[in-house]
Parts: sequence; structure tokens; C-alpha cells
Amino acid sequence: MTRSPATDSPDSAPVIQRRVLHVDVDAMFVQCAIMADPAGLADRPLILVGGRPEQRGVVASASYGCRAYGVRSAMPMATALRLCPEATVVPVAREMVRAKSRELRQVLEAWAPVAAMASVDEAYLDLTGTEALYRHEPLEGTARRIQRDVKLRTALDVSIGGGSNRLVAKLATSFAKPRGVFIVPAGGEEEFVGGLEIGDLIGVGPSLREELRGRGVSSMHSLRALDVSTLAGWWGEDRARWLWRRCRGIDTTPVAEDDVTRSVSSETTFPRDVRELEGLEEALLAQTVDAAGSLRKKGLYARTITVKLRDADFRDRSRSRTLDEAVQTERAIFRVARELLRDLRRQRDTPARLIGVGLTNLSETGESAQGVLLDVAPPVESERDRAVARAADRLRAKFGSAALQPGRLVRPSREEP
Repeated sequence: MTRSPATDSPDSAPVIQRRVLHVDVDAMFVQCAIMADPAGLADRPLILVGGRPEQRGVVASASYGCRAYGVRSAMPMATALRLCPEATVVPVAREMVRAKSRELRQVLEAWAPVAAMASVDEAYLDLTGTEALYRHEPLEGTARRIQRDVKLRTALDVSIGGGSNRLVAKLATSFAKPRGVFIVPAGGEEEFVGGLEIGDLIGVGPSLREELRGRGVSSMHSLRALDVSTLAGWWGEDRARWLWRRCRGIDTTPVAEDDVTRSVSSETTFPRDVRELEGLEEALLAQTVDAAGSLRKKGLYARTITVKLRDADFRDRSRSRTLDEAVQTERAIFRVARELLRDLRRQRDTPARLIGVGLTNLSETGESAQGVLLDVAPPVESERDRAVARAADRLRAKFGSAALQPGRLVRPSREEP
């Protein structure tokens, strides 16, 4: 008999069995593009969404016909067209996407006491305690009725994964695509996750996989063979416990109605107003290091970067940029934040009393997502950046936050010759 993962951890107590669904729209940008131009696109199986073929850019979404050729989201458009030269390239139908996302939210909120939109094209539903309301039907039955209702009221095709927590529900959705339902039964979480690859785990990116492989950990079985103390020796206590639970399908993260507004930020108020750009950039870098560290500690990635200034006259100003791929390193975030700061300074060159950086559009993966509705910038983060940042996290966890800082923030002591 498979034990519930909620009781497998030595420091976990039994909890109420939750019933969670993850609803994901199948290639939403493609569906919305067809809805916006049914006469021109309805009969075309090969569609790429993301911009004009003669311009630089990436694929925001690809039809399943294109995916059969190896095309994927976030791939350079030029590469996608080499793989699938017969594809029709269209821009994002932004107004249609916004409208359909609102309709999707309205439908889902009628089905669950807690419905949280994670992006424009995906949502989590917590149906815990609704068994009597739905006449004790299996969760799969409820999911299929939700699927039909979404199709009827929005014309959108969705896939639905389900289980006892958010992690398992989202992982299950990949087995449901396209237009399917896949439910992991209560008590089967550990067995289900055990059949996946380490790289399938949400939040485990390529650099962490390489680190594990370098330590001889290449399968879920070998990862599960490690205890928390061993993992903590490599990455620190918090990340160790996170990974120990992750590979067993344990996730206590609640489905919250404000999921889509999650953010990480850091700001500082100067003891004296600062006018010099160099001083502002150094302060911004320090706040970026702090915010990026918090982001990685939570196992999250950010797609939108915002810089905030409060001028000496108490006027607040900010500027944001949304990227095509989520990032989590100070190197990548600061590269964008510095440009935003310089834009703000060109707009108004005046002393500042506060500076801060905010990270939003958070997700558990560093992949490109369909939730980007604004014009996107080129990717700014490499796997090497992520590996270096995580190595720095381990040093700070072991020796303190001041043990390792960007060279720009390290000043020699005045007592030294």
C-alpha cells in the first residue's frame, strides 16, 4: 500500500486530503489567433504565434502540428521556420487572449471555492470539501465536466491534471495534453513522481540537473536514496528539504486567489539623497542581489522586472520590462534593471531618496510561457549564470550573506594602506 506523501516526512503531520486540479489551455495563443481570424486560420494546421517571420523574435506558441516538427515555445522564430517552413506566422492576438482569459476565470470560479489564475492560460482549483456538492463523484468526473463547461462557454480546449497537491496536479497535466484529463489517485503521488525524470520536476532546471549528475545522481531512484543531511551539505537546509519533498510528490503550497500577484522585491531608503548615477546603480545592485537570492530560495523565476525610484520631492516613479523567458540570477536581473534605472534618470535627473527592484510574473520554471502579453526582450540569462548564482547561494548559506558579494559592492577598508 502506498503511503500518503503528507506523512512520509519525519517533520510533517497528517493533513486533510486535498483535491486540486490544474487547468491549462492547450496552445492558447494559437487558439486565440484562430478565433481572431477564423476565415484565414481555421483550416491551417501549422501556425506559429510570435511576430513577423522577417523580424527577430521567438515563438510564443506553436500549434500541435508544428510541435510534431520539433518546434517549441521560446525557440527563435528563424529556427522554427527552418524546422517547419510551411507554417503560417501570426502576431499575438492580445485583445482576444485577454478576453478569453477573463472568460476562463469566470467559468472556473463558478466550479471551486478557490480558483487561482497562475497566468493568462492556466489556473489551479482547490475542490477540497466539495465532495458532497458534486455527489461524491470521482475527481476525474468533475474535471471532465469542468472541461466541457469551459469549451461550451469560452470555446477553449483545455487539459486538466489533478491530484492531492499543486505539484502533482501540474505534473499530471503534461500527461493529459492535448484536451485530456489525468488524475493521480490519492496515495499514488510518490509512485507517480517516481516514474518521472529528475528534469520533469518543476523548479529543477538544467543547471541543477547537471550538478546532480556531477554527483552521480541521474535518476529519481538515486535522488530519493539521499537523505536531507546529505542534500543540505550540498545546497543548504532549505533547498535540501524542498528537493527531498519534491522528488516524493510532497507539496503543501496552498491554492491562493492571489497567486497571479505574487512578487519578490527589495528596496532601500538612503540616509541622504543620492544624485550620482554610480551610487544609484550600486544601491540597485545590492537590492537585486537580495531579491534574486529570495527568488531562488523560493524556487521561483521572474519574468517581469520593475525598478522603483522615489525622488527627493517624494514623487514615486517606476519602469518595468517583461522578458520572453523567466530569470532568477542577479546578473541577468541587474542587466535589465540598470537599463530601466537609466531610462528613469533620462526622464528626470533629480536626487533620489529610495530605490528598489521588484520581480513579478513568477513561475516555478525558467521556461518561456504563454502568459506574456507585452513585447518581449531577448533572453538575458544563461545556464552558466544560474550555476554561478546557486554556487554563491551555497557559500552564503554556509558562511553568511556577506561572505560573497559582487566586486562592485566591496570597498577596501580605509585603515588599509
